[in-house]
Amino acid sequence: MQISRIGEKIKLNQVMDVSVDVHKDVLNLFFSVEGKEYADECRNRTEVIEKKLKACHEVALAHGRKNLRLICEPTGEYQNKLFRTARRLGHLTCYVNAESVAKFRVIESNDTGKTDTKDPRVIRTLGELNKTLRHRVLNEEYMALRKLGRFYDENEVKITSLRCRISRLLIELFCDYSFEKDFLYSTSGKALVKHFACNPYRIIEAGFDSFLRAMKEDAPRIRRKSLERLWRDAENSVLNDLPKRYVEVLEAHFLELMEDHSVQVERKERIVKEMTAILDKLREEDPNIPPPTPGVISEKNLARLLGETGPVGDFENWNRLLRYGGLNIRQRASGKFKGKDRITKRGAPLLRKVLSQIVLPLVRKKCLYGEYYYRKKEIEKMPGTKAMTVMMRNFLKKFYGWYKTGGAFDEKRFFKCETEYRIAA
Repeated sequence: MQISRIGEKIKLNQVMDVSVDVHKDVLNLFFSVEGKEYADECRNRTEVIEKKLKACHEVALAHGRKNLRLICEPTGEYQNKLFRTARRLGHLTCYVNAESVAKFRVIESNDTGKTDTKDPRVIRTLGELNKTLRHRVLNEEYMALRKLGRFYDENEVKITSLRCRISRLLIELFCDYSFEKDFLYSTSGKALVKHFACNPYRIIEAGFDSFLRAMKEDAPRIRRKSLERLWRDAENSVLNDLPKRYVEVLEAHFLELMEDHSVQVERKERIVKEMTAILDKLREEDPNIPPPTPGVISEKNLARLLGETGPVGDFENWNRLLRYGGLNIRQRASGKFKGKDRITKRGAPLLRKVLSQIVLPLVRKKCLYGEYYYRKKEIEKMPGTKAMTVMMRNFLKKFYGWYKTGGAFDEKRFFKCETEYRIAA
């Protein structure tokens, strides 16, 4: 017989729960105390929210409750005014899982309907059962770091989109262009754009000698073979004999896209500088934050990771951190049936994306996870995506331990548990 200990629920006898269904313009509030139920609606504006919370607090005080606890579903940005106002007035705040609300609604009302007055009751019941999620209040450095991380990700998406559009346009303008995509963004590629706008008709019109001199001026290290290859590509492309006006339109739009790309790249570099500056300040307050380590994690990725996790010390153990990132395992088994184990993906999606970008270069052969990754794939026959998920879980778990020790990275200890490491030592 397996005996397990049941954790004690937090007693909130001195707190009155106020459940709120949050919308862009309207808040639907509900609470019950001493056998009486109160339902109300107000506009989602700061001054209106403050008056409504003060009125709710007066009701709570009249019934012997000292404080309020605001409970709602996370709705992007719309709940922020409510929670910030509540915190400013000294009240408690917490979330309930949106999926839990949707499923519990059927139990609460015995039907599948959804209304603005029904949801606050469901949220109230989940609060009474203590099925709540912590509302983390980050300090200003972590808030700024997280927001910069979101801007960085948006910027990367824009850069990828621009590169795709540039490649498609280049197929029309310079149809026999035979170089890799990255060549266009190198020193040589920038020289080609600057002098000839990647227009084969302009290259041929200038003549081979003028083409060589112009390219060598801005890209002195470019090889002659590369220049001869570009010239041949241009000669082949002009055989298509596109209309002059059509080529002018393509060239103008190509230059606009290249300018937009340069702006986004500069913005991305500026964001990285801001993130690393904030990370330096955080290290002064928390010396346990690991330093950047070649072959493991860069300063930029470290800043992005901490922006998504927030203070690592907030988590009691590594399992909580995995759950926060949606990397905890969901099992499905009943009797003889045993389903596949999968990650829940119920946590921060951007944290998982950052982790995948950190781990991806580490799974190459002769890199940190090379042997471990290829053993999973080749010996255990694990699919690549699943093996990558295993690496992500492992890295986040080890990162938590690395932070807790406050020491330098030790590769010998990375793949050993504490007992094995002590025996080896």
